[in-house]
Amino acid sequence: MGSIRAGRRALALALFAVAFGTNVATPLFLIYETRLDLSRWTVTALFAIYPIGLAPALVYAGPASDGLGRRAVVLPGLVLSGVASVVMMFGRDSLPLLFAGRFLLGAVTGLVMAVASAWMQEIGDADPMWNARLLGLVMYAGFGLGPFVGGVLGQWSAAPLAWPYVVHVAIVAAALIAMPLVPETVARSGRRIRPNLGIPDGATREFWRVVVPTALGVFGFPALAFGLFPVLLRPAMSDIAVFVTGLVFLLAMSLIVPAQAWVGRVGPYRAAPVGLALGTLGTGLGLVAFATGAWGILFPASIAMGTASGLCMTAGLRFVDRLADPIQRGALTGSFYAAAYAGMTTPLIASTVARAFGFESVLAVMTGLGCVLVVWLAVSVRSFRAPAAAPARS
Repeated sequence: MGSIRAGRRALALALFAVAFGTNVATPLFLIYETRLDLSRWTVTALFAIYPIGLAPALVYAGPASDGLGRRAVVLPGLVLSGVASVVMMFGRDSLPLLFAGRFLLGAVTGLVMAVASAWMQEIGDADPMWNARLLGLVMYAGFGLGPFVGGVLGQWSAAPLAWPYVVHVAIVAAALIAMPLVPETVARSGRRIRPNLGIPDGATREFWRVVVPTALGVFGFPALAFGLFPVLLRPAMSDIAVFVTGLVFLLAMSLIVPAQAWVGRVGPYRAAPVGLALGTLGTGLGLVAFATGAWGILFPASIAMGTASGLCMTAGLRFVDRLADPIQRGALTGSFYAAAYAGMTTPLIASTVARAFGFESVLAVMTGLGCVLVVWLAVSVRSFRAPAAAPARS
């Protein structure tokens, strides 16, 4: 039992290391914006290139780990996470290198997150809700502390475009040292590795109507708070914009613990629609902040969006656990994360459409679409719940 616990801690450290590196660079985008004279659209594109690298990795990572074993996918991904930070560090004066580093970060996150999540379910506690909460806690700790450290060091350190990446590489090194403690749970099968969503027969409708909308709430709304609102409000935030961006990240991600506890009390079926509703509220607050220049509104907006993300992440992982065929758990988990990270393109979509219609109009429309999505999910979870009590599905 002790070795299992040590394995859980080691795997949690690996997850944390990758999550930490995911957005440690995001507050630094404001420095790159000035240093390289970037447009708002380019800055949001730099943010959005991340899920473009992540999507194909997620499609292949789950099936690959189901056939080759979890370690064969997670270990190289962990190494490449550190390599990506090195690329970003050397790319401070090169936009192509910055794009390459962000793309690589997306790819390695796709490799590690989905597979490590399935792995943790297999070596974790017998209570699936406990596992979902642990996964969310570890990942969001990394998601929050990475940008916060990047914001602090980016604002006040002597080498703002180097030290945040050095810290990440050190955490990756510690995780690599601990990885031998994690027991393998999947034997090599030798079967062909090919893209696979992992959706069991008869569950396609539930996946697209319930799991995907919930997944979009994980990062779709928060991405606006992290990847767009600080860029729009930078003139109002003056000289502390880099730090504020990191603080917004930390504040949002710190809401994961109370959000997870709430899911545990009320269940995922109520939590998922509430999560989307809070994300929509945060978008509306961001619109008000941009329209008035009151950048302090970013803080309540980030609280709403962080809570939304935590509710949707925990509820979504429970939906996946309910649907998954054990031999394709990695593939279905990967599909969930693919939908979740697709939401990170919202800042780029908003910036692109805003070229023609303006940011206020775009944010107003996105708030309205969020309301529609809330109603959609609230109705859809009712049909998702009903079969659970039916004898044919038991």
